[in-house]
Amino acid sequence: MLKIKINHKKTIAIIILLTMFFSFFQIFANNSVKANSNRYTYNGDNLDTNVYPGYKEKIDIIRNAHPNWNIVIMETGLDWNQVVVAESAFAGSSPYSLVQGKSGAWICSSCGSRTFDNGSWYHASEATIRYYMDPRNWMDPNSSSILQFLQIGKVESSDEDVYNAIKDTFLDKDGQGMENAKAINKASKENNANAFYVVARIIQEQGTGGGATYKMESDGKNYYNIFNIGATGSGTQAIIANALARAKREDWDSLEKCIAGGIKILFSDYINQKQDTIYLNKFDVESYGGLYHQYMQNIEAPKAESNLMYNKIKDTGILNQSLTFVIPVFLNMPSRNSDSPDTMSEVGPRNIRVKPGHSDIIIRESRSTSSKEITKIKDSNVVVLSVERYGDGWHKIILENGTEGYVYFNSSYLEEVSDVINCSESVAVLGSDVALRTGPGDNQQSITTLANGQILTRIDNSARYTFNGIVWDRVKLDDGRQGFVQRDSIQLESNSNNIFTIRAEGGLFLRSEPNGTTIRLLADGSKVTRIEVGKNLIGGYYWDKVTSSSGATGYVARAYLRDKNGNVPDGESLEEAYEMKKDDNKQQIIAEPNVSESTLKEKFGENIKITKADGSDISDGIIGTGCKVTIDEKVYTVVKIGDATGDGKINSADLLKIQKHLLNVDNMDNTCNYTASDVTGDEKLNSADLLKIQKYLLKVTQLKI
Repeated sequence: MLKIKINHKKTIAIIILLTMFFSFFQIFANNSVKANSNRYTYNGDNLDTNVYPGYKEKIDIIRNAHPNWNIVIMETGLDWNQVVVAESAFAGSSPYSLVQGKSGAWICSSCGSRTFDNGSWYHASEATIRYYMDPRNWMDPNSSSILQFLQIGKVESSDEDVYNAIKDTFLDKDGQGMENAKAINKASKENNANAFYVVARIIQEQGTGGGATYKMESDGKNYYNIFNIGATGSGTQAIIANALARAKREDWDSLEKCIAGGIKILFSDYINQKQDTIYLNKFDVESYGGLYHQYMQNIEAPKAESNLMYNKIKDTGILNQSLTFVIPVFLNMPSRNSDSPDTMSEVGPRNIRVKPGHSDIIIRESRSTSSKEITKIKDSNVVVLSVERYGDGWHKIILENGTEGYVYFNSSYLEEVSDVINCSESVAVLGSDVALRTGPGDNQQSITTLANGQILTRIDNSARYTFNGIVWDRVKLDDGRQGFVQRDSIQLESNSNNIFTIRAEGGLFLRSEPNGTTIRLLADGSKVTRIEVGKNLIGGYYWDKVTSSSGATGYVARAYLRDKNGNVPDGESLEEAYEMKKDDNKQQIIAEPNVSESTLKEKFGENIKITKADGSDISDGIIGTGCKVTIDEKVYTVVKIGDATGDGKINSADLLKIQKHLLNVDNMDNTCNYTASDVTGDEKLNSADLLKIQKYLLKVTQLKI
């Protein structure tokens, strides 16, 4: 019976480890998806719910409510968090995304009360952009908001239908309503456009009474710009002046000319570039024609225009036709919809403690005084980490021993205290999809996803929060937000050879592609991390792919980058820095993954002798664990970090070998392979080593000595 019991335990262990093993490959596969835009018709069973959570249920409801509608899935291939960063960027001196009549969490904390356009608009916060840009928030088949995904192609409409849509607006003045309706319907048909979308766009731009750019007088003539094409600038006068200049250039000296010319531009520059829905007019996430081609800055425009269009067509019967709706999907989206800034709880690390003279404050299992008591905060000597704060007064807290719970914040016995800061170190993110979390632990809420190479400031490196062998450091973004990251997912700026300084008077544009569309302006003196080296001369420059400190990824001209010595960096391919050390007592050379035959000779001299473990010559330059190196007649054994198999490569075979050791199937005790497998350096071999090698293969961390 004893033997059976042992085998049963071993079977369970095998199942657990194999589950970890294959889960790793699933993660790896999901992270290797390439960013290619792809549209296909949804058939009820061809949407990967693991990659695109929260969509299928909503699309199925739409199809049940409107079985004659055609739903097209648009796989953007874009990372959700990078898209949000791009949509929060600046076009020159004005943000891509503006919000009006809002305050608090709706407004970008960096710009604060700074206004744009005519002085009544503010830079939208990332939370606002996530809310309006998340398609899952607007997919109610019984709401007007669904129309922002309607493909704006031609639908049959009569002149009378269009007249009813513009009735009682400025387009119906002076007995010209029917003539204007005919002009809109004619130009819409000629451009394969939806006339009701055109009407909604005009009213969105001009209001029902007509705005300042509807009719503009100059040199004794009237000019019209009802679509506000070219109407940009800081302040009302500049906006009108630019709108007038464009109207003159287009010779729009009649409303009929403006309607025809404006629709033609609207459809040639936007709709025919596959920005063929109201949503895509604002959020250009279709790679065809270039990304982030902004038609409008108003973050609420898709929702508002959808409502306008709905009101114009709801009684026409058009919604019963066979319409096509294009639903964009993104990579790495959260499992649930993005919250409205009005309803969000405040998240991110703060520090609280018991006021002097008070003690034994109860921490509970949930946000209720009747919930189970977990423990108590002893007295004012204990600083407690608050990671989430709710409108009902409760805080979610984490103690240094990992205990989580909730405490009611009563200011009579609790107080907020200054940040726990013990350092100020510039660090860079290693790998993609690194989460900035509200607190230490993978189970804590993600504030945002950090970009590969993004530069942060570490403010607490005390390792006070170390759980299951994982150290969590507290960091701060350049916009002031704070959170926690795993220490393995960052490296000190001083240890990186790929961080450079921008040197360009007036700043340098970060572009969507080499010599492509502007994403944002990087200030002179700001830091970026190079993540790809450009090899081709385009527009007179070599273009390197970089990540800014705000997490925006794009391309810059290499000529404006400077290294630590003030020089323009070379165009060599990026490689991990490698290190090695010689241990004379153990007669070992401890090496990092990139160490090769040539780097060994560079370090210890050309005259050293290097062989494989069996004494045979090395033909491919790859050095693995167990290789022998003879230096001054003394023989050393190579221990390559992570190379458990000894083939010189770090891959799934190493994971499997370690798993077999943990299952007592292939014991590596007291061998150089065991030492190579101990990537955490704690002189133990366990699941933490497996996890770190997995992260290395996913390019989330490095294997360092």
